Amino acid sequence: MTDLAMLTMGCEYQPLVNAQTGTIYGYEALARFVTPNNNPIAPNQVFDRLHHHPALLTQVELAAKQLQIAHSNPNLALFVNLDPHAVDLENLPLFIREFVTHRHLTVEIIENTCVNDAQKSEKLVTQLHLSQINTALDDIGAPHAMLSLALMSQVSCLKFDMSWLNQLACSQQRYLIQSLVQYGKFAGKLTILEGIETAKQLDTAQELGVDLVQGFLFKTDFVTAKPRIALKQLIKAHDNTETIIG
Repeated sequence: MTDLAMLTMGCEYQPLVNAQTGTIYGYEALARFVTPNNNPIAPNQVFDRLHHHPALLTQVELAAKQLQIAHSNPNLALFVNLDPHAVDLENLPLFIREFVTHRHLTVEIIENTCVNDAQKSEKLVTQLHLSQINTALDDIGAPHAMLSLALMSQVSCLKFDMSWLNQLACSQQRYLIQSLVQYGKFAGKLTILEGIETAKQLDTAQELGVDLVQGFLFKTDFVTAKPRIALKQLIKAHDNTETIIG
């Protein structure tokens, strides 16, 4: 993979669409990385490497949130992802300072792969709620994820992974997601189904009763922010980091 110091980070906004009316409710902001030749690099590859350098991960994550919030529509809902490994009690106030500048912001917490992650996410959600910041549990039902019932009960929004769309032929899987969607409604939580690519899948989402959908079916409404941040600038902010990860 290209040296991280050669990459620039931008932002793409993907619409969250009302499943019944087709109107845009808001956007999810996603980090995007490109090489000097403008070739895209998968974000998971970048963040996988950043996880080996916690201080730099925090710096990149914070810069990403600043960029995403600064160029968003302040009148529509904005969803931003937050990696629990990038924050702790000491640096969380830096993130909260950015989050409270957007009146309609929801912070998405990635689904968990182990008990320790779930506990860390629960503490993070608690702190965000103390600052009156809405939270969402992302990737519910993803193949790699576990499901923390305690965390699900705390968040204000449930985001269901696209993998559900390939499992609905199984009655047990359909009953399960229907039950989770109904739980969300009874508990006053917003429900979102990701990965909608076809009109048929949109019909399925409507049948399930989810509030919002997102996916490549709505690609014509994707928005790319023009400003970018050179990762080299962030790397140089940390002594010796550049030589470590080059």
